[in-house]
Parts: sequence; structure tokens; C-alpha cells
Amino acid sequence: MTLSTVRSVSNSIPHSPTLLIVALGTSIRLIHIIFLYVLSRILPPFDSSHTLLSARNLPGLRWDAVHFVSIAEHGYTHEQQLAFQPLFMALLRITGECSAWVRGGGGEVDVGDIVWGGMGVSAVVWVGASIMLYKLTNHLYNPKFALLTTLLYLLPPSPVPSLPYTEPLYALTTFSGMYFLVVRRQYMLCGVLFACSTGMRATGIFNVLVLSGVGVLEGVTVKSMTAQGLIRRIITRSYRLIIPCLLPISPFLLFQWYAYHSFCVEKTEDRRPWCESRLPFAYGFVQKEYWNIGFLNYWTISNIPNILLPLPIFLVSFWGIKRYLGYIRQTTNIPQPQRSELLVLYIHHTIMILLLLLNSHTQILLRTCVTDPVIWWNIAGMAVNWQDQLSTDGKRGTLRLTKIGKYWIGWCVVWSMVSSMLWVGHYPPA
Repeated sequence: MTLSTVRSVSNSIPHSPTLLIVALGTSIRLIHIIFLYVLSRILPPFDSSHTLLSARNLPGLRWDAVHFVSIAEHGYTHEQQLAFQPLFMALLRITGECSAWVRGGGGEVDVGDIVWGGMGVSAVVWVGASIMLYKLTNHLYNPKFALLTTLLYLLPPSPVPSLPYTEPLYALTTFSGMYFLVVRRQYMLCGVLFACSTGMRATGIFNVLVLSGVGVLEGVTVKSMTAQGLIRRIITRSYRLIIPCLLPISPFLLFQWYAYHSFCVEKTEDRRPWCESRLPFAYGFVQKEYWNIGFLNYWTISNIPNILLPLPIFLVSFWGIKRYLGYIRQTTNIPQPQRSELLVLYIHHTIMILLLLLNSHTQILLRTCVTDPVIWWNIAGMAVNWQDQLSTDGKRGTLRLTKIGKYWIGWCVVWSMVSSMLWVGHYPPA
């Protein structure tokens, strides 16, 4: 997909945007998976940890995918694996069994079945996530802005949509939950979808902020909000949000219960410290013990290159937040900045970006950016000159890519190719 493709498509809404998204998304993923396979044939891996599971050089078996596939094959056998929620591993197991059946393996599932099945599922659900992003954006903005946002989303700066990783499926369930929350007002269904997100990534818990915020602020604009009115809404509306909000939290709590009963029940001398905690949750301990997760723990001189890698996304995010705050106070060509749903989503986005910047391995933003719609709204707002629009109905005016838009697309294409080679070679960053 070239710059001219983005420019021409964004200037005219096709008859069936969904069909266009499916066709482009499927083609891009198919080409990328073939590219990864070819790379795996010619690039020797730097790290050999994947050979613990398979002697074959499977292109999807690197970094965290080694843990995912091991859990899918054998269950949770090591403490460090408790950092990963179980839903995606269960899906990997199911897809592996389906792949083995198609292969005619007589019911015997091997690592290759799990890896290739996981890569196929990720590619398919990523296309689904793209469609849900378009539908959500079309409701909050307009068709032209929604299509441009989705076209940009089809070019992520990471190979993760083609890999057996949690992000593509997390994006699908999260975007779907947001759609049914914002557009359909189906709070219970949203809670179920957000629960699926938490079942794949523990950070899905933060989607409770979106569910509760949209539920409380339904029908009000940002400028009409008052402290007294907000308190009244919290009192009168919170009761119907209790069960939907408990749903996204429950997978995390259930998995912590499972971890305790799997690793802490036996009274032995080598019981792990987290087993003795007043709140015996494995997640925080494992993240700090094995991945050094903690406030500013990652901010060391040796990690400066990794911190700088996702800098374009951080810049787009913080500049987009600044622009949005400005839009609240003035009329803008990007429509509907006063919607309370957008305010809630921007608050959630700000929290997640700060957590990634200050309390995590910052380079994973290159992967997790596909799970946050606000990032793509921000770049879509900067990628073209919206002041050239004569109206906001998506029918008149000509849009031209700005320098920011050209730089962003160029960076995504180049870094996606480079990171694909680094991935197959089992080189950092992951």
C-alpha cells in the first residue's frame, strides 16, 4: 500500500469500505507471513531458546511466543509463565489441534501446529479488529476520517499482527467492546468482551475505566459537565454498571486464584515470597522478578535505544492529547470533540501511555499500539491537512498528506520490515 493509495482512497469513500479493509488487510497479512517464512529460511537465529520446543526454525516461535506455545502445549509449568493470562494459550491449543486435524496428524499436536495455527488466527482477527476500528471511528467521527484511520492501522510498525501474540485478538475484543458500548449501549456485552481482553492481557482491567466512564457520562457533552452533575450521575447510574464492570476484573482475579492453588498450596521450605504476601497475587511479583517491571526501573543508560524506538508513537500520543484538549475549547474541523465518550477514551489512552513510558519496557508500545484506537485517531488527525476540508460530511474537499503523515507511513513501512528481520533472527527488541 503506497502513499498514493492512502491519498486517493482517503479522498473518496469507496462503495464498500468494509470490503476494501478486508481485501487490503488480508493481502497485507498474507504477504507478510510469506515474507517471515522466507526470512526464516535464510536468516540464522541469534538466540536458540526456541529450539527447546522445536528443532525447526518456525518463523513465529520467538521471544514471548516461546512461553505462549509452551503453555499451550504443557500448561503452566514455570513461575515466570504466570505473567501471561490463559485465554490466548487456550485458543492456541485449540487452533493447534485444528491444524493437526487438517494436517492429518492423527490427533497428535506438535509445536508447528500451534505456531502456524496461532499465526493464522492472529492475521484473521487483526482484520476483524480493523473492521471494528472503522465502525467505531465512523460513529465517533465521519466516514472519511474513519477510512483514513483504518488505512493507517493496516500499516503498523510491528510484525505482531502476523505472529502468535496476544495483541491482535486483544485489539478485536477491545475494539468490539468499545463499539457495543459507545454505539449500541450494550453494557453487559461490552463487559463480556472486555473480560475476554483481560483473559488475554492483564492490562485489560483498565478497560473498566472506559466502561464505567461511558456509562456514567452517557448523553452529556464535555462543556456541559459540572462537578455537581457528575456526582449526581455517579450516584444514579453506578448501580447498573456493577456487574458489567466486575466482568473485566474477574479473569485476572480467577487466574491469580489458580496461580496460588497451583504454586502455593504445598507448605514447603522453598515457597515463593508472593505466596506469603497478605494479598498473594503472582502477577506483580513475577513481572518485577523476571522482567524488572517497576516505576522507572527500565530507565537506564543501557536501555536508551529501546526507550527511543517507540518515540514516534509517544510523540504522536502526547501531541494528540494536547490537540484534543485544544479541540474541547474551540470549534474544529475534526468533528464531535465534545463527546464524553472521546474524553473517556482519551483519559484511558493517557493512563496507558504513561504506564508504558514510566513503568514498563517502553519498546512494547511498538506492539501494543495496535490495541489503542486513540493512537490511530491522533495520527489520522495529523496525517492530512483537515483545514483543506470545506465540510465535515466526508463529501467535499481535498485532503493532502502532511509531512507528518508521510514520515509516519515511511517509518511504519521501514521499521516493520526491519523489525520483521530482527524478529526472525531472534534479535532484540521484542
